[in-house]
Amino acid sequence: MRFDSSDFTRHITLISASSILIGLLLLALLLCFYVDFSQISGIPEIPGGTFLAGHLYQLGNDHATTAERWAAQYEAPVFQVRLGRRRAIFINSFEDAREWLVKNQSATLDRPQFYTFHGVVSATSAATIGTSPWNERTKKQRRVVGSFTTGPSIQKLRQMLNQETFAMVSDLYQDSQNGVAAIMPHIYQKRLALNIMMMFCYGTRFSSISDPLLLQILSDASTIASFRSTNSNPQDFIPHLRYTCGGRTNTAVDVRQRRDSWLASMLDNVKSSLPLKRESKRCVAEMLLTDNQEGLTPLDVKTILGGLMSGGFETVFSTAIITIGLLSSPDGQATQHEAYKSIMATYSTPEEAFDKCIVEEKCDFVTSLVKEALRFYPPLKLLPARQTYKEFPYRGSQIPKGILVYVNAQAVNRDKSVYGEDADVFRPERWMDKSRNISPPYHFAYGAGSRMCTAVNFANRVLYSIFVRLIVAFEMYESKEYPVNTHYVDYKKDPTASNAIPADFKVRFSPRDKMVLKRCFETAQA
Repeated sequence: MRFDSSDFTRHITLISASSILIGLLLLALLLCFYVDFSQISGIPEIPGGTFLAGHLYQLGNDHATTAERWAAQYEAPVFQVRLGRRRAIFINSFEDAREWLVKNQSATLDRPQFYTFHGVVSATSAATIGTSPWNERTKKQRRVVGSFTTGPSIQKLRQMLNQETFAMVSDLYQDSQNGVAAIMPHIYQKRLALNIMMMFCYGTRFSSISDPLLLQILSDASTIASFRSTNSNPQDFIPHLRYTCGGRTNTAVDVRQRRDSWLASMLDNVKSSLPLKRESKRCVAEMLLTDNQEGLTPLDVKTILGGLMSGGFETVFSTAIITIGLLSSPDGQATQHEAYKSIMATYSTPEEAFDKCIVEEKCDFVTSLVKEALRFYPPLKLLPARQTYKEFPYRGSQIPKGILVYVNAQAVNRDKSVYGEDADVFRPERWMDKSRNISPPYHFAYGAGSRMCTAVNFANRVLYSIFVRLIVAFEMYESKEYPVNTHYVDYKKDPTASNAIPADFKVRFSPRDKMVLKRCFETAQA
């Protein structure tokens, strides 16, 4: 039998090609099915989970509600699940959230990086401060932002707060035909929140609620927020979806380009006006561009401004909108009446209350209303993911460095062991009961610990001013044709969204006294 070298060569080549193909397939399988951490001993794991996705799809459309239900069903306020390639820990009780985020804050201050938000949406500029991993650069940026939101700094912002809350109240009055027609409050609160951050960051604002750029920014912000949601981005947890399902990636690229365009335009406007400025700097962009004591890079400036624009207005308005709806509902009339009575007991006249609420928070009932609104309707039901920065012990378990941690604000903020058996009821009076002794941070709407929102005091002042001015100006009644849903879960327009934006409803804003309201407007304008 004659030996054919060409056949042998072809045979060897075929074997080599097959080996390479098998190797590539094994590598692909490893990348798709590999879990970053094995099961953590001592932390209950939810039963079930599929080979590829883990528990990701079992969490359904509303991850916060499913996690809350699992915590009760399995009697495990802290449990672990697998989200595709990543193991994650969910925290559903107040004291556990305090233990992880406050007592162990040095171990839980990191943030994970996700493919879509960090790798695509933020590819042309850094991620926001709140979503950036913990490092020296992030610490520097937080220091800078913190200096803009101190008590004295907030007092300097009172004219801006006065202007925007006045515009909100006066436009509600005019657009409702002096209180005759019921209207939706949503766009007015969204414009207020966006204008405050635009004035704060760039010294500019939108005067009309129908401005095309205003509506575009609000739409883009909502889309960008969706890329931080755990249940809208399976490609973050299941790698092969990045290559087989390009729709989300294409959307991320499109919205990134639009956002980069309007952010750059606003910064360019500030830069072009700087040579003409002789008075003190009136917005953050001007201060960052002219007083760079921290050695900020252009990328730092973009990150700070982009972060303030994203985190600064996307959250406050959602809590304000649903609270207005609740106050207008039949169940909220008593709360609205008590708030007005308390405001009038604190200030000598409605005009004084309308004027002073932008510089002080003296009315105990309204400060309690703000706390209760944030507790009951946190703007983010699942707080942005943490990632452990170092290993630490927790109740007999050893928590490894680098694992995902989600605090379920919806569950934590209604923990009956802390807030009482009526935790499922909206009741501002609970914060005036000194015997209850709720520990800081009181609720987790702003997070807690080292990565807590830097603008807590400013956000509280904004909500206080909104509620005082609305309650002094109007008696609010829900529309019978377009009523509000005030249920702590069902009020959301989109359960998959990271921000808890309320579904549409209408309110009738009936002036308490038109002459008094006119004097309030004159005082605010003066």
